[in-house]
Amino acid sequence: MIKTANSTFLTYLTIAALLFSPYSLLEAASEKVDIYSGYYSRDGNDDRPAKISGNSIYIKFYPDQWVILLYVPYPYSTTLKSRVLHDVFREVKKQAKSKSYIKGKFGSLTKKAIAHIETYEMAEPGKAIFECDGMAPCRVNFSNGYMEMRKAGIVSDHIIKFNRIDE
Repeated sequence: MIKTANSTFLTYLTIAALLFSPYSLLEAASEKVDIYSGYYSRDGNDDRPAKISGNSIYIKFYPDQWVILLYVPYPYSTTLKSRVLHDVFREVKKQAKSKSYIKGKFGSLTKKAIAHIETYEMAEPGKAIFECDGMAPCRVNFSNGYMEMRKAGIVSDHIIKFNRIDE
């Protein structure tokens, strides 16, 4: 009986040492991602996904719990520089007073785009949830250099990768 208790105690002690080792703490600190300084561009924005949907999609998160999804018509989106999109996000943020859809040129575009403004909540560090369509909320996981968005589908979730574009 005492032998079993000692064995169990040593097992738990080993697990705790691995979980709280300096390497684990350092790794957790390096996973902290600044999601606010840049924006995210859907993987394949200038390729097949944009051709099929007719839009390139960009997403920007703000510390005050607002998120903007920007739908720019394809192939016009292929001509835009990152600084223009930063300006567009700034202008949309100025105009946004509540959850809404806004269509316009936002001071920097020559063709109209659609901005979908929503609020989000951080479910836990590195994970956000927000309304992105009528079926179910989107769940987002942030990592260094990219974001993965999960949207509910009829059979299974759709997983969409977004690449980070820094300012």
